[in-house]
Amino acid sequence: MAAESKANHPVRNEAGVRHLLQELNREDSQLRSHLLDAAIAGLRLSRNPHSQELRGDVAKLWSSIEPVLSHHLDTEDSQVLPWLKEQKKISAKTLSKIRESHNGLRELMSAVASREPGTIGFEEARQIGKALTALSVALDDMIDDEERRLLPTLRRVLFESLP
Repeated sequence: MAAESKANHPVRNEAGVRHLLQELNREDSQLRSHLLDAAIAGLRLSRNPHSQELRGDVAKLWSSIEPVLSHHLDTEDSQVLPWLKEQKKISAKTLSKIRESHNGLRELMSAVASREPGTIGFEEARQIGKALTALSVALDDMIDDEERRLLPTLRRVLFESLP
């Protein structure tokens, strides 16, 4: 029950946000370690959708990426973004860009997770491969952007709010 309550309500204090930022940074590292393999597997599947071996590779990679990415985005949406919205130092434009990025990632996730690669037709396998490649590139870009701009901004907001 406590975990459910925490997941459904934004963090209200700076210590909680600091902990979340550390967790999200760790998840970014976990995701990044799979991105090159996922991009290559997606590209290979999109070029050879008949291969059951490549379909299996995509399914295996997806099973390692999806839970981390889902948790990461859910945490940001349910806790970090509401906290950011309460902060007067974050512009509405920045918050809107962050939300757009999340929505784009969720759309790509849906395209990859639409069906099990072993039970679909060739064209659908090709589309899943393309979506996985696009998702991998988008995630890499998002992680770079978080490291370069979002995380420093969040840290600045946190440290400026300290007494």
